[in-house]
Amino acid sequence: MSDEIDLEKIEQRAVAAYYEDGLLDIFEGGYLLFMGLRALNDFAYRHILIWIILPSLGILLYNEAKKLVTYPRVGYIKFTKERRARIARDSIIVMFVAAFVTLTGLFTGMGTPESAPWGVLLLNKYNLLFQGGVLASIFLLLSRVMGVTRLRLYSIISLIVYLAGYIYLDSPFIVSSQTLGTPLAIIGVAMVGIGVLHLHRFIGRYPKEA
Repeated sequence: MSDEIDLEKIEQRAVAAYYEDGLLDIFEGGYLLFMGLRALNDFAYRHILIWIILPSLGILLYNEAKKLVTYPRVGYIKFTKERRARIARDSIIVMFVAAFVTLTGLFTGMGTPESAPWGVLLLNKYNLLFQGGVLASIFLLLSRVMGVTRLRLYSIISLIVYLAGYIYLDSPFIVSSQTLGTPLAIIGVAMVGIGVLHLHRFIGRYPKEA
């Protein structure tokens, strides 16, 4: 029993060191910042290919960054079968939630007030609160999936930013690009900034020679 507890603690420490580099924050924040700026510039889904290609490209770049920065310092981590199964299960939940939000955003951005169903109108009216709550939930799920407790901080930041946006942005009844793009850009900047601080500390704490 004590061996199992020790192994679990070792794994938790290894996972904590693996994500201590801040690269996860930088890449996720960069994606949110891109989406926010894209929405502010031109809130149109005609460039839907970008939304498909960008995450795949980001994953490839993230893996390359881990090889250059993380692996030479703390080594490569292979998760246990149980953790891999849990990550796969929880990742599916995150993807379903993200897909639901994306579809909801598409529906709430379409049509005119006269022709839209009452449910769509309701989501439009409280869209920022809805989007903020879902984004906060996604961060909580990711925190559980990856074992990165600081992702809960981004959950709180998301709620605060979207609530402030709902209060202070002059939100029209039909969702505009400004009301959706501004909170995303703010959260993205915060995540990238925190990620850079973690990366700087990580490089100083774990020299390559070690």
